[in-house]
Amino acid sequence: MAIANGYATLAEFKLYVPIDSTDTDDDKVIEDIIEAASRWVDSHCGGRTFYGRTETRYFDKPPGRELRFDDDLLSITTLTNGDGDTIADTEYNFLPRNKAPYYGLKLKQSSTYAWAFDSDGNDEAVISIEGSWGYASTRPDDINLYCLELSKAAYNRRSGQSAEGVATITGAGVVITPQGVPPWVMVGLQAYRKR
Repeated sequence: MAIANGYATLAEFKLYVPIDSTDTDDDKVIEDIIEAASRWVDSHCGGRTFYGRTETRYFDKPPGRELRFDDDLLSITTLTNGDGDTIADTEYNFLPRNKAPYYGLKLKQSSTYAWAFDSDGNDEAVISIEGSWGYASTRPDDINLYCLELSKAAYNRRSGQSAEGVATITGAGVVITPQGVPPWVMVGLQAYRKR
């Protein structure tokens, strides 16, 4: 199985834990854990993703000049208004203005464009944006580290070890499976949460 949009690779995990690169017994389990940890990061950060993807998204006609997105935007290929007109990048400013990812755009005061209904008078899903979506086109280094640490904690729980690699065993010899996310990972991810 290949890891889909994972924030770590199998090879990186084996170096991090460490596991001999020639030991392939747990490869499928590790790949599943890495993918699950990557999706947990997305969910914990409010649905934010740390990989770029090209897609077209649709938006309702807003009442003013500002259009808010439902996802982080890296760049626009084509912006099409409700009436089918293509709006050039000289007609709007991104929000925030100076740094991606963007959460919206605003038509310039000098622009002759206004957000339009479609030809049937509808205002729902009439504006389309084809572009590159996501927080970053490639995962940030610290997101890679958080994913590795989450994956390591999940992998270690299989043998009753805590996130720090310490096994908890009762006097009767029962292994207690620890729960939770390493606290420093939770702190680090706070900076990436959608506000």
